[in-house]
Amino acid sequence: MLWREKELLELLKGGKLNTSEVVKRANMSKATALKYLEGLKGRGLITCEKVGPTKLWSLVGEEGDAKFEHQDRILEYIQIDREIFRLLDEFESVTGKKLEVTIDQNGIHLQTREKRC
Repeated sequence: MLWREKELLELLKGGKLNTSEVVKRANMSKATALKYLEGLKGRGLITCEKVGPTKLWSLVGEEGDAKFEHQDRILEYIQIDREIFRLLDEFESVTGKKLEVTIDQNGIHLQTREKRC
């Protein structure tokens, strides 16, 4: 899940919001907000209710809450991945060697290589 999507889900935890309010609170363009909102709706995390020309966005019920919690766990893994990449970059800058990481059914394999200029 992208950070913008998580931001929108956090906004909708407070209750229903119309598109204009989402745009204002998330500080993004209407087109960008709608892109992410429609994507979240397509994955069943939020719903959209049309009241005349206005769209009201909200989190879905219990099933959606479970999906949201699952997405939070996935975000934790993504944060861990980013930290690993940051550490790999730091290793490279300190040692001058490139550390290659390979993951397969046998585990995680690390191999150093000389950094090319």
